Amino acid sequence: MSDTDPDSALNAWLAQQAGAEWVTINSQRPLGGGAVQDNRLLQVSVIGGPMKGEQRWVLRSDARAPLAISASREEEFALLKRAWRYGICVPEPLWMCQDNAILGRPFMIMRHVAGVASPRSLVARAGDGGLEPLVEALGAELARIHALPLSDDERQSCDGVNVVSRQLADYQNRLAQIPEPQPTLAWALRWLKRHPPTPSKTVLAHNDFRTGNFLVNDDRLEAVLDWEFAGPNDALADIGWFCAPCWRFASALEAGGLGSIEALVRGYEGAGGERFERDQLDRWIILATLRWAVIALEQGARHDSGMQPDLELALTTHLLPGLELDLLRLIPLEAGVDPALLPESGNEAGSPTLSGAWGALSALNDDACDLMAITRETLKSEVIPALNGDARHSALMVANALSIIARQQHRGISIWDQVRETLSQQFSLALDGSDSHAGARALVEEIHDGRRDAPELFEALRHLLREDALARARISQPRAAQ
Repeated sequence: MSDTDPDSALNAWLAQQAGAEWVTINSQRPLGGGAVQDNRLLQVSVIGGPMKGEQRWVLRSDARAPLAISASREEEFALLKRAWRYGICVPEPLWMCQDNAILGRPFMIMRHVAGVASPRSLVARAGDGGLEPLVEALGAELARIHALPLSDDERQSCDGVNVVSRQLADYQNRLAQIPEPQPTLAWALRWLKRHPPTPSKTVLAHNDFRTGNFLVNDDRLEAVLDWEFAGPNDALADIGWFCAPCWRFASALEAGGLGSIEALVRGYEGAGGERFERDQLDRWIILATLRWAVIALEQGARHDSGMQPDLELALTTHLLPGLELDLLRLIPLEAGVDPALLPESGNEAGSPTLSGAWGALSALNDDACDLMAITRETLKSEVIPALNGDARHSALMVANALSIIARQQHRGISIWDQVRETLSQQFSLALDGSDSHAGARALVEEIHDGRRDAPELFEALRHLLREDALARARISQPRAAQ
């Protein structure tokens, strides 16, 4: 049954909710940013009732393979209603449908809010302090969100709980579910366990407050979007997430790529948010970066599972080397260790080097690489300029994927396996010939067990993990490798 059919169940349901004689969906199109949820803009004609006339509504429903940590649409709808009641800048939540007979899955309807959400469009306008007032307004809005009262259930869920310890244990458990071991993330997780962020105040946090998840119109904040992760958390978790390098979109501006942390804090504290020190925030930024790395792996797993084949999800996994490099840069050096005195990888006779793994790229299949390059160039120069909106976004993702494929295409030699083998041999770990990840898996166990905590060992490991991440970033994210 088509949703645009005048006799469709969706039209009839919308008419009933709107108290109208009838509702006709004139057009509908996907809205960008639906990696976790599906969002569609409905342009409708309402006949009769209090909402008669032309309306623009957003239909928000579950993706085919939702993240387990995401709230249900019913839970998100209830949060939006609460935020709307307290005057938070959110789209007005209109109706919630749990009847699978309508669309085959639960969904909500919200009023459409005009504005720009595209991170790169916003970041491009942020030069010379042009968006400092917006950043200050975002800080104030975040303080108002944090002032929302917790429900009885939410208070009970965090009563007597160390928020940081619970999150670190959760990330370790979730990483254990990923088939490929992740030594760099284990290393960062271990550092955070030994140097945990200082808790501030437990609040109702948005938990995904970042550039790309709010609408801006004429440099004014119009609405905060995507509340599916909202729930009790430390107030600094939201601020650290907003300021993490992964959400700056290649900008040097620390507050979401839009402005200064000082402007964000000025707005936050001016609206009643709790005062905090900058060194507190730095550790929350590290925790936020680790969190996004875990989510990126889970996003890729949704694609790999076959439940939701999706190019954007597939590309998300390729963000990992850049996130690892961020973690290796953000985590401060161990006290008393001089990095200049640490041994370089592969400086012993007969020892493998990661540069050797990178050198395997010289064996690229020239014909396949040339064909991929000309295909991508044609796409970028002739096809993409003729596209707009979502089609242009999809075509850019295709071009990005072609670039990664071209860099990966070589004579059956896996750079990933080579760097893992190098790590294994560098640290004298067993390497199972039938399991290319055995050495890395053993290393992860040693990190979790604290056997690499000695400052010299911890810093030597940083050095090798950085070479590992750089080798993979040169394939997936050349800019991050620079």
